[in-house]
Amino acid sequence: MPTIDTTPMSGVALQYANAPAPDYPRAALTAGAEGVVLLEVHVGTDGRPMDVRIHRSSGNRDLDRAALRHVQRMWTFQPAMRNGIAVEAIGLVPIAFNLSKG
Repeated sequence: MPTIDTTPMSGVALQYANAPAPDYPRAALTAGAEGVVLLEVHVGTDGRPMDVRIHRSSGNRDLDRAALRHVQRMWTFQPAMRNGIAVEAIGLVPIAFNLSKG
């Protein structure tokens, strides 16, 4: 019987299933803060985030926190596939906060 490799795939381009934009944090909005938070997301075989970490900060704690919480709670992904079997995957996801876009 062949063994199945269940180690998480890393460095993959995660495919979004449901990825609504996060609300702009009020404190960051008031401060005029903008930036891009780069998150490292560990996605389970069901497409839900298992673990989300800040890979690169936007430079603003409110933006970082809002992005992290939003992806953990609201986003889902297409499960990564290896030989036709859903496996865990780890990838980087940028979340941009831009005041001109609202």
